[in-house]
Amino acid sequence: MRNSGRARGLLGLLSVVGVVIVAWLCFGLWFAVASDYSDGVASGTYHLAQNGETSALILRPDHSFQQELDHAGTVQHAEGTWRHVSSFGGLAFSKEFLVVRGQELGANGLAYGDLNKLFGIFPGSITLKTYDIEWYGKIASVTGETVSGTYAGDEEGVPATLNLKPDHTFEQTVIHSGIAKHAQGTWTLSPTGDIVFSKSFIKSTGESVKEDETASTVSGIGASIQIEIAVNPKLGVPTFRKRLFSW
Repeated sequence: MRNSGRARGLLGLLSVVGVVIVAWLCFGLWFAVASDYSDGVASGTYHLAQNGETSALILRPDHSFQQELDHAGTVQHAEGTWRHVSSFGGLAFSKEFLVVRGQELGANGLAYGDLNKLFGIFPGSITLKTYDIEWYGKIASVTGETVSGTYAGDEEGVPATLNLKPDHTFEQTVIHSGIAKHAQGTWTLSPTGDIVFSKSFIKSTGESVKEDETASTVSGIGASIQIEIAVNPKLGVPTFRKRLFSW
């Protein structure tokens, strides 16, 4: 009887060990699949239908893409390249990418997105970036003023200066592609202490802030400021969805 009990106990222990080993093997297999964002996984055909627009996006394993965008009956076509910018699904598209409503380009004029997986396994969608952060460092202060002063942008190849005046007006110069653009506007402080700029603010792309965009600082005001260019959240996050099955 005593030996029989020991045998049952040993079998029980072996069963527990076996379950743990199987669980770890399953987790390892899932993790290997979930962390795979290779060219083959990202490649495929994606579709967007949002904010009155439809778009088809084909990503190929050779890092080229084709895109069609239909906005209010006007159809555009584009071809360009794409690349990985992170190990976990970050993507960047060349300047040929056709911008959709609700999307915000990077300061360098490129489109960025994230490849998302269903259950961490199936590549299900690409969500496009809805905001961008531009950095300005203070190079001259105004006596007795915390916010007012002259700031210089740090975007490579795009010299920019921003002069915040005590009367809550600003002057800005941005040199994009060798062309100098100037702006005058106003700024206010939000209840949280962030600077909110008027629509005349010029982005690093050389364009003024659009009607469905905002330009305001984040993370406080000091020797440098971070200016977030964001699209109206009511437009939602632009999402290209991948058709997983052919039926």
